Amino acid sequence: MQILEEKGPWGLEQICTGKGNGDGGCGSKLLVEEGDIYVTASSDYVGDVDYYYTFKCPVCGKETDIKKELVPNAIQRKALEKYRNEIDKNFKGNRI
Repeated sequence: MQILEEKGPWGLEQICTGKGNGDGGCGSKLLVEEGDIYVTASSDYVGDVDYYYTFKCPVCGKETDIKKELVPNAIQRKALEKYRNEIDKNFKGNRI
């Protein structure tokens, strides 16, 4: 079999805007890769939770949310799994 085109690692050009996190980003143009994305969440008073795919700017440290549809499903699943594992770990460590 011949390889016609080899795919490299996933990456997405994004601007640091602070969108979804109080704005105030520095405007740096960044190449966000799979390992840069993590999940943040917010909930309302009835307990409904919204999940966001977020990166932290290496220039200013501000977090920016990425539109969900721009993040491949496989990367979304990995980020969500990591988030849930962290929640489980923190919950188990705080039991009375």
